[in-house]
Amino acid sequence: MQPTILNIAIDVPLNRTFDYLSGGFVAQVGSRVIVSFAGRNLVGVVLQVKHTSDCPVEKLKPVSHVFDDIVFDTPTFKLLKFCADYYHYPLGQALISALPLRLRQLKPAVSRKQFAYFLLPNANKNLIPKRKITLERMFDALQASQILASSDAVLISINWRKAMNELKQLGLVGEKEVLSVKASMPSAAVEPALNTEQQHAISQVLALTHTFKPWLLHGITGSGKTEVYIKILQHILQDAQSQILVLVPEINLTPQLEARFRSRLSQYPLVTLHSNLSENERLQNWLAASTGAAKIVIGTRLSVFTPMPHLKLIVVDEEHDGSYKQQDGQRYHARDVAMVRAKQLNIPIILGSATPSLETWNNATTASSTNKSQYGLLTLKQRAVQNAQLPSIFCIDIAKSPTENGLSPLLIKALRERLNRGEQSLLFLNRRGYAPVLHCNACQWVSSCTRCAAKLVVHLSQKRLKCHHCGLEQRIPLQCPSCGNADIKPIGQATQRLEQTLQTLLPNARIARVDRDSMRSKDALTDMLAQVHAGEVDILVGTQMLAKGHDFPNLTLVGVLDTDSALYSPDFRAAEKLFAQLMQVAGRAGRADKAGEVLIQTAFPQHVLFDALRSQDYVSFANAQLQERTAMQFPPSSFFALLRAEAAEFRVVNQFLTAAGNRARQLNSDVMIYDVIRPQMERLKSMERGQLLLQANTRLALQRLLKIWMPEIRALPMASKVRWSLDIDPLEF
Repeated sequence: MQPTILNIAIDVPLNRTFDYLSGGFVAQVGSRVIVSFAGRNLVGVVLQVKHTSDCPVEKLKPVSHVFDDIVFDTPTFKLLKFCADYYHYPLGQALISALPLRLRQLKPAVSRKQFAYFLLPNANKNLIPKRKITLERMFDALQASQILASSDAVLISINWRKAMNELKQLGLVGEKEVLSVKASMPSAAVEPALNTEQQHAISQVLALTHTFKPWLLHGITGSGKTEVYIKILQHILQDAQSQILVLVPEINLTPQLEARFRSRLSQYPLVTLHSNLSENERLQNWLAASTGAAKIVIGTRLSVFTPMPHLKLIVVDEEHDGSYKQQDGQRYHARDVAMVRAKQLNIPIILGSATPSLETWNNATTASSTNKSQYGLLTLKQRAVQNAQLPSIFCIDIAKSPTENGLSPLLIKALRERLNRGEQSLLFLNRRGYAPVLHCNACQWVSSCTRCAAKLVVHLSQKRLKCHHCGLEQRIPLQCPSCGNADIKPIGQATQRLEQTLQTLLPNARIARVDRDSMRSKDALTDMLAQVHAGEVDILVGTQMLAKGHDFPNLTLVGVLDTDSALYSPDFRAAEKLFAQLMQVAGRAGRADKAGEVLIQTAFPQHVLFDALRSQDYVSFANAQLQERTAMQFPPSSFFALLRAEAAEFRVVNQFLTAAGNRARQLNSDVMIYDVIRPQMERLKSMERGQLLLQANTRLALQRLLKIWMPEIRALPMASKVRWSLDIDPLEF
C-alpha cells in the first residue's frame, strides 16, 4: 500500500515546499500541522495530499501532529499563491504570516467559549415570579432581539449570568455555543436623505453586483461616501449567503467607521481585524469571518487575506493611503491584492477617496477598448449635509507674516475668533515630540542618532532625546557634548511644543493633543473623539492621525503648519502625498452647516500645488501630475522593482548590489537597471543601506526578468552576508 504523503508549506525563507509522511494522521488540504525542520518544530500548512514524492520515501520524516482545523480554503490559497509569485516571496512565509498569531503557534488555538441565548418555543413571561425585574428585562430583550449574545446581556445587568440561569431553570430560555461575533442592539439611527449623485453611484454599483467590476468612488471630503457604502451593503446583505470586506488604512479610522456600520447595519454580525485587538479577539474574529458567521469584516491591510467563503463585495476606503503598503516581509499592497481577489472571485470592488492615487486615477480615466476590467468612475462633487460647503482655503505667507513659536499672527487671530464663537479648531503638524532637534549655537552641534542617519527628537516632558526610527533614547544633556556650551536649545516645532505654546497664548482654551505619544492606550483615541463630539475640546493639535476619516460638526478652522519641506523632496510622489494629506486635513473643516476655513502657513504661497489646493481642483492637479510622470517615465507609465540591502559595512552592500545588477544586465535588455545608490536614510539601526532600481515599460517584462533573476540573486556568494529584500511597485525609495 502506498504511503500518504503531505506536501507542506512552512515558515522558512526558502522558495520551495516540503514533503512529509502523514504518520498515520488524517490531513486535508488547508490543515495546520507540526513538522520537524532543521532540528526545530514548526507550524506548516498542507498544500497537497498525494502518494508519490521526488524524494525517496525512506528519507521523508512523518508529521508530528495534525490540528483539527482547516485554516485556508481554495480561493484564499489561490490568492496567496498569486501574491507569493508576484512579490517573489516564499510561499510558506506568505501563508503563515497571513494567519492570526494563535494559529502560528505549536499548541491548539484554544479560545473562550461564547454562548448566545434565545427564548424557547411557547415561553411564557407569566412564569417569571413577581418582583423579578432583572428577569423580566432579560426576557423582554430576548423577545425583542430573538437571540442575545453574552456581550449584550451584560449591558442589561451585571448579574446577567444569574438571571439567565434562573430563566433556563424556569424552562424559558435555551443557549447555544457560538463564535464570538459582537452583536449590535437594534438602532433607531436616522437614515440621511441621499442626493442625486449618491443615488446614481449606488444604482451604478448595484446594476453589476454579480461580476468583477472596479469602481472608483471619487468624492470630496464630506460628500457621503460612507453612506453610499452602507446603502450598497444593505442591498447585497439581503442575500443571507453574503459577506463583505471593508478595508481601512489605519487602526484609528476603524472605531468611527465601525460605529456608523453598527448603527445602520445592526442586524448583520460585524467583526474588526487590526493589531489593537488582543490575540484571542483577533482569533475569534478571524474564525467568525472564515466560517461565514461574520457578515461584515472591517480591517486593516492584513485582513485582505482573511478567508471569507461568501465574499460578494470588497470596499477599500481611502484607497490612496500609503498605509496599505506593507513595508517589511512580503511587501504587498493591500489595495492591489484586493483588486486581484475581486477579479479571482468575479465580484465588484469599490475604491473610495477624495484624492485617489495617480495609479487609480489613471486606470479610471484612461479609456481602453481591450481592457475588460476598465474602472467605472463615480463622482460626488457636493457635501452630503444640506447647506454644508467646502471650506475656504488660504495661504499665509510667513515671509510677510513671520511666525512666533510656529504660529503666525493671522492664525492666532483666527483661533481666538473660533473660541469666542464657541467653535472648534484643529492645528495640523505632522511631527510628534517637543522639537525636531536639539542645537548648540556655539559649535553648531545637533542631536544626532548614533544608529541612524536621523536626528534625535526632543521630548521635553520626559527629559529625553528619542530616535523615531530605531527607538534609541538618551537623557537631554545639560551642556553641549561637543564644546561644553550650556546654552543648547530645541529648534523647530512639534506637537508637544505647539500644545504648550497654545496653553500660554490661550489659557482659557481646552486643548487636546492627538499623536502616537498621547494615544498609547487601546481606547485613548475613542475617548478623545467622544470628548470632541461632546464639545469638551476647543482646539485639537494633531498629526496625520487626525487628517482623515473623522467628522467634527462644530470644527470650523483648520490650521496647517510646516509643510514646505515636502515641496522639494527628491521623492517623485512627494507632491501627490502632500496634496492628498492637505486635502484630507482641510476636509475636517465646515462639515456641517457652519462655514469652514483652512489656513496654511508657507513660505511658497504661489507654488502650483497651493494653487490647485485653493481651488480644491484635484482633477487638474492629478492630470498635470500624470503628464509629468509620463514625460519622466515614472509610474504609472512604467513599473519599478527595488532591490534593497543592508549590512554593518556599506562595502559589503555595494558588492552584493553591484553583482546583482551586473547579472540582471546580462539576462535582459528590456529592463533598465540603474546604478547602486544609497537611500535618503543611509543608515538605519546601525545597518548601512543601499538599493538597486529596476524599471520596465510593462509589468510583464519586469516579472519575466525577476523570475529568472531571483534564483540567481539567492545563489550569489554575497547574498548570505547581507540582509536583502525585493520590493515590487515600491512606494518609498
